Amino acid sequence: MPAKKPGNPILDQLKSATTDERLAVEFFERMRWPEGAACPRCGDVDVYQMMQAGTDERQENFRWRCRGCKKQFTVRVGTIMEDSPIPLKVWAYAFWSACASKKGVSSLQIQRETGLSYKSSLFMMHRIRWAMVESGGAPLFGTVEVDETYVGGKPRKANKVEDRKSAKRGRGTDKQPVVAMVERGGRVRTRVVANVTAANLEEAMRECVHPSACIVTDELNVYPSAARDFAGGHKTVKHGDGEYVKYEADGFAIHTNTAEGFFSLFKRALIGAYHHVSREHLHRYAAEREFLYNTRKMDDADRVATAIRMAEGKRLTYKQPALA
Repeated sequence: MPAKKPGNPILDQLKSATTDERLAVEFFERMRWPEGAACPRCGDVDVYQMMQAGTDERQENFRWRCRGCKKQFTVRVGTIMEDSPIPLKVWAYAFWSACASKKGVSSLQIQRETGLSYKSSLFMMHRIRWAMVESGGAPLFGTVEVDETYVGGKPRKANKVEDRKSAKRGRGTDKQPVVAMVERGGRVRTRVVANVTAANLEEAMRECVHPSACIVTDELNVYPSAARDFAGGHKTVKHGDGEYVKYEADGFAIHTNTAEGFFSLFKRALIGAYHHVSREHLHRYAAEREFLYNTRKMDDADRVATAIRMAEGKRLTYKQPALA
């Protein structure tokens, strides 16, 4: 029999971190500073742990002090966890739940499992989703499929029959459009747009896709204008004619199946875990699905470590929930 694959040591550390505050602090410190602690205020690495007077034990608040700027700090400072009263062992559990739940985890479930109020659990999960947003990542290369979907439930029927309007599906609906750009065999980037116009699609594609890429879309009439400046050209598949894949002479497959597969996962999370997502916060749920897709080849422990490191330099206060 083949030898059993050794477990990821981060997983054992994470499990312990969810049960003990000191172990949680040490876990976050290892994840954030794998090469050693550094001052989040000035960047100096000449820092030391503050100890209780006359003992070898760390202070109860687990503070560090920087010899450069003389400031004190904890592992929370300069991250989404700064100024949060929630224990780090609960943060560790929330990061684990968000990164290991393939179809997402609701704030109500976190509330039940941690004892937090719903308001606190919701805000904590929004902070974690903000940490998952990729900042300044490399653009998408090669063949990039671009597609859009529409998020929202059925409109409630008016009481009077004469006031009722037929609910459109897909394009032309009042639902919120979300655009996905998927690098074949690679990463995905998402954008929530006000409406599906050539200008909005072009802006999203310029932000996320390298100019040398080949753009593949369906036959929507705004795509030719939005994709006209990409050096790799623009290829289309005509869904309206029942065409879902076609092959060129060299065997190149023209389809948007990869993008549609991503949207399938996205909507399963929305329906199965969250049930309802407001337009105000939809971009963060999209960023969460984007992060999980882009780290799909990692195991859960490495995904947690990646999310924690991405939390550095990001803040989200309760007064500005829709700005990040």
